[in-house]
Amino acid sequence: MNVKEKIKIFWKKFTENWLWVTIGVYIGTILMGWIEYFRGFLPLIGVLLPTFLIPLLLFGIYYIRKLNIRTINRLIWTIGGASAMGFPIWLFVNYILFVVPWAPFREYHGILRTVIFILSALLSYGGAAYILDKLGKKRDFRRFM
Repeated sequence: MNVKEKIKIFWKKFTENWLWVTIGVYIGTILMGWIEYFRGFLPLIGVLLPTFLIPLLLFGIYYIRKLNIRTINRLIWTIGGASAMGFPIWLFVNYILFVVPWAPFREYHGILRTVIFILSALLSYGGAAYILDKLGKKRDFRRFM
Protein backbone atom coordinates (compact mmCIF):
# COMPACT_ATOMS: atom_id res chain seq x y z
CA MET A 1 0.00 0.00 0.00
CA ASN A 2 1.56 3.29 -1.08
CA VAL A 3 1.25 6.71 0.55
CA LYS A 4 -1.56 7.97 -1.72
CA GLU A 5 -3.78 5.04 -0.79
CA LYS A 6 -3.07 5.56 2.92
CA ILE A 7 -3.98 9.24 2.64
CA LYS A 8 -7.17 8.37 0.74
CA ILE A 9 -8.19 5.82 3.40
CA PHE A 10 -7.40 8.30 6.19
CA TRP A 11 -9.56 11.06 4.67
CA LYS A 12 -12.41 8.64 4.00
CA LYS A 13 -12.41 7.57 7.65
CA PHE A 14 -12.08 11.20 8.76
CA THR A 15 -15.09 12.37 6.73
CA GLU A 16 -17.15 9.49 8.12
CA ASN A 17 -16.16 10.25 11.72
CA TRP A 18 -15.73 14.04 11.61
CA LEU A 19 -18.00 14.55 14.61
CA TRP A 20 -15.93 12.34 16.90
CA VAL A 21 -12.69 13.92 15.75
CA THR A 22 -14.14 17.39 16.39
CA ILE A 23 -15.38 16.40 19.86
CA GLY A 24 -11.91 15.07 20.70
CA VAL A 25 -10.25 18.29 19.53
CA TYR A 26 -12.83 20.30 21.52
CA ILE A 27 -12.14 18.36 24.74
CA GLY A 28 -8.39 18.79 24.34
CA THR A 29 -8.68 22.50 23.59
CA ILE A 30 -11.03 23.16 26.51
CA LEU A 31 -8.77 21.23 28.89
CA MET A 32 -5.79 23.33 27.81
CA GLY A 33 -7.88 26.49 28.19
CA TRP A 34 -8.97 25.64 31.72
CA ILE A 35 -5.40 24.71 32.69
CA GLU A 36 -4.21 28.08 31.39
CA TYR A 37 -7.02 29.80 33.32
CA PHE A 38 -5.99 28.14 36.58
CA ARG A 39 -2.36 29.04 35.86
CA GLY A 40 -3.46 32.67 35.49
CA PHE A 41 -2.80 33.20 31.78
CA LEU A 42 -6.40 33.37 30.49
CA PRO A 43 -9.35 35.39 31.80
CA LEU A 44 -12.50 33.56 32.87
CA ILE A 45 -14.54 34.87 29.94
CA GLY A 46 -11.90 33.55 27.54
CA VAL A 47 -12.57 30.03 28.82
CA LEU A 48 -16.30 30.15 29.51
CA LEU A 49 -17.33 31.40 26.06
CA PRO A 50 -15.64 28.58 24.11
CA THR A 51 -16.79 26.04 26.71
CA PHE A 52 -20.46 26.81 26.10
CA LEU A 53 -20.57 28.24 22.56
CA ILE A 54 -18.54 25.60 20.69
CA PRO A 55 -20.92 22.71 21.61
CA LEU A 56 -23.88 24.81 20.44
CA LEU A 57 -22.07 25.46 17.17
CA LEU A 58 -21.23 21.76 16.75
CA PHE A 59 -24.81 20.67 17.41
CA GLY A 60 -26.01 23.30 14.94
CA ILE A 61 -23.64 22.07 12.23
CA TYR A 62 -24.58 18.43 12.90
CA TYR A 63 -28.29 19.29 12.76
CA ILE A 64 -27.97 21.31 9.55
CA ARG A 65 -26.07 18.48 7.84
CA LYS A 66 -29.01 16.15 8.56
CA LEU A 67 -31.65 18.50 7.07
CA ASN A 68 -32.90 18.26 3.51
CA ILE A 69 -32.13 21.03 1.02
CA ARG A 70 -35.65 22.52 1.03
CA THR A 71 -35.49 23.14 4.77
CA ILE A 72 -32.05 24.70 4.44
CA ASN A 73 -33.30 26.96 1.63
CA ARG A 74 -36.25 27.97 3.80
CA LEU A 75 -33.90 28.84 6.68
CA ILE A 76 -31.69 30.88 4.36
CA TRP A 77 -34.70 32.71 2.88
CA THR A 78 -36.24 33.48 6.26
CA ILE A 79 -33.18 34.30 8.37
CA GLY A 80 -31.10 35.94 5.65
CA GLY A 81 -34.04 37.90 4.33
CA ALA A 82 -35.10 39.01 7.79
CA SER A 83 -31.57 40.24 8.41
CA ALA A 84 -31.38 42.05 5.07
CA MET A 85 -34.86 43.61 5.20
CA GLY A 86 -35.33 43.92 8.96
CA PHE A 87 -32.36 46.20 9.56
CA PRO A 88 -33.46 49.01 7.19
CA ILE A 89 -37.03 48.74 8.49
CA TRP A 90 -35.73 48.93 12.06
CA LEU A 91 -33.56 51.97 11.25
CA PHE A 92 -36.50 53.77 9.64
CA VAL A 93 -38.88 52.99 12.51
CA ASN A 94 -36.37 54.11 15.14
CA TYR A 95 -35.65 57.27 13.20
CA ILE A 96 -39.37 58.07 13.17
CA LEU A 97 -39.85 57.16 16.85
CA PHE A 98 -36.74 58.73 18.41
CA VAL A 99 -34.85 61.17 16.16
CA VAL A 100 -37.10 63.54 14.22
CA PRO A 101 -38.25 66.71 16.05
CA TRP A 102 -41.87 65.56 16.17
CA ALA A 103 -40.97 62.03 17.36
CA PRO A 104 -43.35 60.67 20.00
CA PHE A 105 -40.61 59.16 22.19
CA ARG A 106 -37.89 61.79 21.71
CA GLU A 107 -37.92 62.99 25.32
CA TYR A 108 -38.35 59.61 27.03
CA HIS A 109 -35.35 58.15 28.82
CA GLY A 110 -34.64 55.05 30.82
CA ILE A 111 -36.48 51.79 30.75
CA LEU A 112 -39.41 52.89 28.57
CA ARG A 113 -37.10 53.99 25.76
CA THR A 114 -35.15 50.74 26.00
CA VAL A 115 -38.32 48.62 25.91
CA ILE A 116 -39.64 50.50 22.86
CA PHE A 117 -36.23 50.22 21.17
CA ILE A 118 -36.06 46.43 21.67
CA LEU A 119 -39.74 45.96 20.78
CA SER A 120 -39.27 47.86 17.53
CA ALA A 121 -36.31 45.62 16.66
CA LEU A 122 -38.28 42.44 17.35
CA LEU A 123 -41.29 43.63 15.35
CA SER A 124 -39.15 44.83 12.42
CA TYR A 125 -37.16 41.61 12.10
CA GLY A 126 -40.23 39.46 12.79
CA GLY A 127 -42.28 41.28 10.18
CA ALA A 128 -39.51 40.97 7.61
CA ALA A 129 -39.16 37.24 8.38
CA TYR A 130 -42.92 36.75 7.94
CA ILE A 131 -42.97 38.64 4.64
CA LEU A 132 -40.01 36.70 3.26
CA ASP A 133 -41.42 33.37 4.43
CA LYS A 134 -44.64 34.09 2.51
CA LEU A 135 -42.65 35.25 -0.54
CA GLY A 136 -40.47 32.15 -0.32
CA LYS A 137 -43.50 29.86 -0.24
CA LYS A 138 -44.73 31.41 -3.48
CA ARG A 139 -41.33 30.77 -5.08
CA ASP A 140 -40.93 27.36 -3.40
CA PHE A 141 -37.80 28.75 -1.69
CA ARG A 142 -35.79 28.79 -4.92
CA ARG A 143 -32.84 31.12 -5.40
CA PHE A 144 -33.11 34.25 -7.51
CA MET A 145 -30.27 33.21 -9.81
